[in-house]
Amino acid sequence: MAELGRIEGGVETPMRDGVVLRGDLWRPPSPSPAVVFRTPYGRRQISSDTLHPQHCLAGGFAALVQDTRGRFDSGGEWRAVMWEQEAEDAHDTVEWAAAQPWCDGNVFLAGTSYLGIVAWLGAAERPPHLRGIAPAMTTGAAADVRDTGGALRLDHLVGWLAYMAADWLGRQGADADPALVAKVAALIHDPERAMRRLPLAGMPELDLPGFPIRVGDLLDGRVKALPDWDHAAVDVPVLSVTGWYDVYATATVRGHLEMRRLRPDLRHELIVGPWAHTGALTHLQGEVNFGVAASAAAARLPARHLDFFRRCLDGPDDSAPVRYFLMGADEWRTAERWPAGNAGHVLYLTGPAVPGGTPGRLTAAPGTASPAAPDGYVHDPADPVPSRGGRVLHLGRLVPGPLDLSRTAARRDVLHYLGDALTEDTDVIGRVRLRLTFATDAADADVMARLVDRLPDGRLLPVCEGVVRLSHRDGPDTPVPRGEPVTLEIDLGHTAQRFRAGHRIGLMLSSSNFPHFDRNQGEGKPPATAGPGAPSTQSVHYGASVLLLGDEAEP
Repeated sequence: MAELGRIEGGVETPMRDGVVLRGDLWRPPSPSPAVVFRTPYGRRQISSDTLHPQHCLAGGFAALVQDTRGRFDSGGEWRAVMWEQEAEDAHDTVEWAAAQPWCDGNVFLAGTSYLGIVAWLGAAERPPHLRGIAPAMTTGAAADVRDTGGALRLDHLVGWLAYMAADWLGRQGADADPALVAKVAALIHDPERAMRRLPLAGMPELDLPGFPIRVGDLLDGRVKALPDWDHAAVDVPVLSVTGWYDVYATATVRGHLEMRRLRPDLRHELIVGPWAHTGALTHLQGEVNFGVAASAAAARLPARHLDFFRRCLDGPDDSAPVRYFLMGADEWRTAERWPAGNAGHVLYLTGPAVPGGTPGRLTAAPGTASPAAPDGYVHDPADPVPSRGGRVLHLGRLVPGPLDLSRTAARRDVLHYLGDALTEDTDVIGRVRLRLTFATDAADADVMARLVDRLPDGRLLPVCEGVVRLSHRDGPDTPVPRGEPVTLEIDLGHTAQRFRAGHRIGLMLSSSNFPHFDRNQGEGKPPATAGPGAPSTQSVHYGASVLLLGDEAEP
């Protein structure tokens, strides 16, 4: 039997400043293209179902899995946020790998989340031997601001900090301070207690002497939690991968569209499954079984990565560059471009909608009478709408995916709207937007919007979602006129959902989604310094409020 290859541990890669990074090398018996994974989480803990080094080796590619600077066995100083350094180190690693006897001179960068962001950063440095990148589930600073509408992904931030703090203490071994160990363990067990602290910058659970990250520095922007990169500087093909319940779903799709716009001469590909931002990309998400074909393994996701790398080397073939999972139909579709060109749908919001009670209506045509009086609800930051399902991160105690929201819709601070029962299957493919006329009597407020699928049994399953903080609706520090209606456009992101016959298209509105987002205290102060607020009254005005389903939808 021919030798498949060999694995070498502790392979040393020198950087331009003399620091040595270490990784494990999986290499075939003869010189081959190489795939580089760079991770701060431990090179022997690659857990994403997107692509593993053993898939590379089995497909005839070498794979170098490297600890990033200052992490595990790699030299140099680790800083929690060092994006410029990551970009340089990615460039140097690509060029070093290309020069090794086990590599044929062609190198790719790949990975999920942090690893994928590092791939983007390295590509923007334009290493000469880089042939393509495959970043999965990624975002940048500007994209994240757009996706959050000015709100703060609080659970995301605290969950990641708790994870890194546990890692930091674990690496100290027996020298770790028992009091700090107990504090971090309590934070991981009950993160919401910490996230209810006000002001957030003074969170005692993350006051850890010696820990190189201060939560206040991230909250007030002194430390940049996410990087940005120049898409125009990326001059290689890009395979973008995400899931419809990934917290970075829309940012990943937008990145693909931006590369298509900037570099139409290159083949950029997109794969979207019904997955969340987790390592295990299975067919079971939330409370829905999407069918065995929905899993990454059944969809041959690792093999599709390798096929993409081969197209980067050998030239394009006749395969479609876009592959997406149509939820509801529970089948994979292909397209020449995203969005996939289906007709859009326009639904008008019509009252009255009773908070926590009788829903308003979504109608295909605006009412002919004068617009109805506005409907309202009271937002109390001390009793926020709890986060449930959807596009959330799993590092804390939240569970992503399609989870029933009917109990949430029954709250007195939630409005919901339903269309008529569908007489035929209806596909929504592409971007979803909500144009809303909204008012608050507070100095600031949030609007959380969720597109939901109302099943015949009464369940409300989330499809996609968006948020706008009124003080950020036209950029930071936009004035909020108390009590006066303002027009918002809320981007709910991209999706591919079949609403089956007998189902109803639904929309849910609230002013909180905690702890996924921080609570807007209504005082107009930054999240880092805001103290306890007071209840405020919000109102939705009809006539010009409209839900736009699909990129082609316009009233």
